[in-house]
Amino acid sequence: MRQKTIKLLALLGGLLFWFSANPAYSESEIFVELSKTTRSEVNIAVPQFVSSGGGVDESFSEKSRNILENDLRLFELFVPVAPGIYSKLAKSEAQLEQVNFGAWSKLGAQWLIKGQYEKSISGDKYKFVFRLYDVVNEQFLVGKRYQGKKSFMRKIMHRFADEVMEQLTGKRGVAETRLAFLSRTRDGKEMHAVDFDGANVQKLTDEKSVILSPDWSPDGRFIVYTSYKEHNPDLILLDPDGRRRRRPLLRLPGINSAPAWSPDGSKISLVLSKDSNSEIYVLNRWRKLTRLTRHFNIDTSPTWSPDGKKIAFTSDRSGTGRPQIYIMDAVSGDRTGVKRITFQSRYNDNPSWSPDGDKIAFTSMVKGKFQIKIYNTETRKTTDVTTGRGSKEEPTWSPDGQFLAYRLTRGRKPSIHIKRVGGGKSRQLTFLPEGGVSPTWSPYPKR
Repeated sequence: MRQKTIKLLALLGGLLFWFSANPAYSESEIFVELSKTTRSEVNIAVPQFVSSGGGVDESFSEKSRNILENDLRLFELFVPVAPGIYSKLAKSEAQLEQVNFGAWSKLGAQWLIKGQYEKSISGDKYKFVFRLYDVVNEQFLVGKRYQGKKSFMRKIMHRFADEVMEQLTGKRGVAETRLAFLSRTRDGKEMHAVDFDGANVQKLTDEKSVILSPDWSPDGRFIVYTSYKEHNPDLILLDPDGRRRRRPLLRLPGINSAPAWSPDGSKISLVLSKDSNSEIYVLNRWRKLTRLTRHFNIDTSPTWSPDGKKIAFTSDRSGTGRPQIYIMDAVSGDRTGVKRITFQSRYNDNPSWSPDGDKIAFTSMVKGKFQIKIYNTETRKTTDVTTGRGSKEEPTWSPDGQFLAYRLTRGRKPSIHIKRVGGGKSRQLTFLPEGGVSPTWSPYPKR
């Protein structure tokens, strides 16, 4: 149990997410001073949405409700109450404002979401109104109103799920985010993207060649990756919907790989071999290169600290021929020294700095298999994230710092899995026949 006092500004009926050109409107603003005690999981009821006018579309309504409920379940902090338990009570409360807190509490619900929808005459647009209640404290928490085309329904459900998560933890949820990853083909690899819930898989590239190391930009506008399409490892920028592949950002002979965006999106760190060795450079927006490492051993896999002041990377400069994780200054590079942070394994790679800045996830060899570990930059302690069968590699953080996605290989076909940090289970995200590798998590979409 932990005690939290959170000041919440709830904009009653306020517009947050409009997909049409209709003007926004809002009702009176109310301030809620809420002192609440939360457990590790909250029992939440999500009754079927009620039609508030216009056409009735029960199938569409139920599909929408299922997406919202599933998002909450995947956050692993909510336990949806089975609809059969509260069906009679939900039917007796047709209005959003009508809530019998005592009755809902007796049925085991701690939080309650009530939703209404309205179908347009043409049938291609919907309006949704949601209200979130704290049943235990008999409080209205927040109300949101959305409007959009039918095709935007998934985004609307994801958006409100993230709102609910923010009410519980103070951090926006990640249901609206996406993950890009690579999948093998006959000619090499292609890039795909998928929603946090594993749905809406989209092919982004048609390279018909080998591509490597995708990384999503901090503003969500681009994905950078290495492509061999023109018979050279070129650095390419791609729009996240896959519609526009831009001209090579950098084209040098030798290795041009492992690109990683700086937190402000103004620079990209990468690995080049133009000096006859694998070294880390920084490329700025004017395409000027600055060399950061100067060592005869291999340096690779850079990742930025969220304040942009440090870069963690992989190197075998220890002299043992075994890669380890190091940290260097993002401006002076290794000229002012490096700090080694891994010592417990003969092979460590793929560092990924957390959004909060206090953790670095990485791949580590454990008893002949790869596992994901986390180094805490404050305590300087390392903890295990994954154990057990299969090899887990290439970790990437969710923008809220609560989840890690990674490549899991059992047998010959790898796939992308997601695990909540500190949680006890993982779930498979990708199911393509060709497998999935090299995940990169998108930032939050702009509201």
